[in-house]
Amino acid sequence: MRALPLLVLLALTACHKAAPETVQERAANASVRLEQRYNALQAEAENDTAEAAAPAENEAEQLLNQINATTPADPGANAAGNAR
Repeated sequence: MRALPLLVLLALTACHKAAPETVQERAANASVRLEQRYNALQAEAENDTAEAAAPAENEAEQLLNQINATTPADPGANAAGNAR
């Protein structure tokens, strides 16, 4: 006899559907998904920008190194010597 109420209760809980998501829960979940998507897109854009800028940065660094190699160590000393 004790098993019958337990079986009825078990059958009722199996038929019980989960409560549908509330509007607030749906909005919160959508907000989280949108924020995650935004972060993913932002990271992708930053990576693309860094990739695109790398060759130009390397070329600028090489040009600066060439300029520094051809410029005298103390340009003011050379100008003072020429003024005499």
